[in-house]
Amino acid sequence: MYHRDMTDQKSPNFLTCPGVPELESSEAFALLPKEAPASVKSPRKKSRRKLWRLFFVAFLSFGFLFLVLLSPLIYGGVMAAQGALAAKNALTEVQTHLQAKEFSQALSSVDEVQDGFDKIHAGLTATGPWRSMPWIGTRLHALEDTEQAGSSAILGAKELIEIAVSIQDAVATEGIIDIGTQVAPSRSFKDLSKEEKRSILSRLSSSLPKMREARERFAIAANAWENIPKDELFAPVRNAIEPVINRLPELRDQIDASVSLVEILLPLSGYPDQKTYLVLLQNADELRPGGGFIGTVGEVVVDAADFEKIDFKDVYSIDGPVADSWSEQPPEIMQRDLGTRAWFLRDANWSPDFTQSAARVMDFYEREVKQGTGRDVHLDAVIGLQPKFFTDLLKITGPLVVDGKTFTADNFYDELQYDVEIGFLSAGIPVPQRKEVVAKIGDALLEKLTTQPASNWPTIATTVTDALKKKDMMIYSRDADLQTVLDARDWSSRAKATPDDYLMVVDANLAALKTDGVMNKDIMYTVDAQDPNNVTAKVVLHYANTNTKIDWRYTRYRSYTRVYVPEGSELISSSGAMRKDLNESGGKFIPGTVDVMKDLGKTVFGAFWAIEPGKTGELSFTYRLPSEVGRKIAEENTYQLLVQKQPGSKARLTLDLAFGKKLQNATPGEDPSQFNDESYRISNWPLLEGDQLFTTRL
Repeated sequence: MYHRDMTDQKSPNFLTCPGVPELESSEAFALLPKEAPASVKSPRKKSRRKLWRLFFVAFLSFGFLFLVLLSPLIYGGVMAAQGALAAKNALTEVQTHLQAKEFSQALSSVDEVQDGFDKIHAGLTATGPWRSMPWIGTRLHALEDTEQAGSSAILGAKELIEIAVSIQDAVATEGIIDIGTQVAPSRSFKDLSKEEKRSILSRLSSSLPKMREARERFAIAANAWENIPKDELFAPVRNAIEPVINRLPELRDQIDASVSLVEILLPLSGYPDQKTYLVLLQNADELRPGGGFIGTVGEVVVDAADFEKIDFKDVYSIDGPVADSWSEQPPEIMQRDLGTRAWFLRDANWSPDFTQSAARVMDFYEREVKQGTGRDVHLDAVIGLQPKFFTDLLKITGPLVVDGKTFTADNFYDELQYDVEIGFLSAGIPVPQRKEVVAKIGDALLEKLTTQPASNWPTIATTVTDALKKKDMMIYSRDADLQTVLDARDWSSRAKATPDDYLMVVDANLAALKTDGVMNKDIMYTVDAQDPNNVTAKVVLHYANTNTKIDWRYTRYRSYTRVYVPEGSELISSSGAMRKDLNESGGKFIPGTVDVMKDLGKTVFGAFWAIEPGKTGELSFTYRLPSEVGRKIAEENTYQLLVQKQPGSKARLTLDLAFGKKLQNATPGEDPSQFNDESYRISNWPLLEGDQLFTTRL
């Protein structure tokens, strides 16, 4: 047996390789194979990778959270845009159906429009918390306001279409009714039977509450739309909604005028009760305070839109029978400058407030007719008409042929004036019958108007409303409710309350024939408010008599002119007043006096003056305005001037108002060349358009 001698060997170290001698520590790594050194990660790199991992996770989390938060805005915005597009398309269908007289289908499409607006509302509501965000929230609220304005307008339109359907049902014949005119374009007023007229009026009367409600809806919608910041609307929704509501202000004004017209036409048409009116044909070429000399009057009886009586007469046929017994005391001016003994119907419109003149006209007419003929008559209203109203109607109807003579819009007044002043003599017509041609022209015009196709009725209605605005037509009624509507629309030419400052120039032609027709009249009004404690004003009337000779129609201009100013104004000086015209004074100018009086809640300066043919003249008044005007300028930085038109006047107005402080804005606006100073200037403003309020902010 083999035995190894272990005496000289050391015991194995099991912590090292067995059976291998231990190496000295210094040699341990020297015997290992030489390999590439192992890669060792830097602590900085590990930290950077961990940071990127955290950032990526955070980005995904925030992105997800943002999408979650954004989803209501996306969802709601898409829904609102879809609703707006649907409303726009449905509105197009409404217009198509209305043009085709398909009112039931139009109502269905209106419901679809409303559904679209409801969807817009739901979409905007679905945006949730985004409505409270600073920037987007403002735009969302603007869209909500727009949606509410559109919804209000659609509800108003629906009510109007329902009214049209109701009126259509009142007439048995299919296709008679039209939403705008109530009668098919091919039919005329004369075509309608008495029963049809009464049925239509009945439905209009019962529909008035709904019409008023529709008017209010449109007014609310238009006012809301005007206050919405358009640049803050979401473009897709804005573009879809704008066609629906862009015309709201225009529609509001049209519906407002239409409702007022129905409120007035119903009672004026003799519904539900018969009415008797006195129609005054006032000649503005012989201007009187209330609109012109009353040359012809007509008694008109209306029952449910049927004319039961139309009787026009020369005013002298009313005044004449009571000439010796009538004892009504005339105004002092008439006695002094016209030499009149009594105050008759023909001169009864002495007040520039038509309601006052008309009330006196009614009284005089009823009493003169009773006294002169023994006939009792009770008038319900007075309607004053100027020649321009008739020329505007002739532009619609075309020429009239009466007694072989053709009257057009261009020659109507000149031809009529000649016939009643001169032509009747050569025709051998007695003086009392010289104005019978007026009645014949009236009959011919009425025949033309009542046979106009319904497609022309809106044009006629517009002509009437324009005439009422411009005071070419004025109405006064004893019916308090009707008069309230007339006053609200400024259709009765009533003198208005003074805002801050006020001006109305009133001429009264005194035996000057028809000379107002050839007068160029300029009113220049200046105010010096640079010292608010002493605000002064000056009115200069510059008139030119363009007729160069005296003939049957024109002569020297003679007028007693009154200037109405704020109550409490103090006259400082005046120039141009005359005691007599130059013919009466032998060619010598004799200064006259200025009358200072109170009327219609105003201070009034009045004076007589005259202008020879081919000459010009000036009449001026300088006065101190009430302290309240200066106080508002100094403390409130505001100034308002109301200028009222005398009925029948064609004067032009020029303003030059100095405030001593820079203007911020003014309405109506100045010419741009006048901007950025301390004065407000308006040149040649046409008062023939009606009353005008001038406002400034300092």
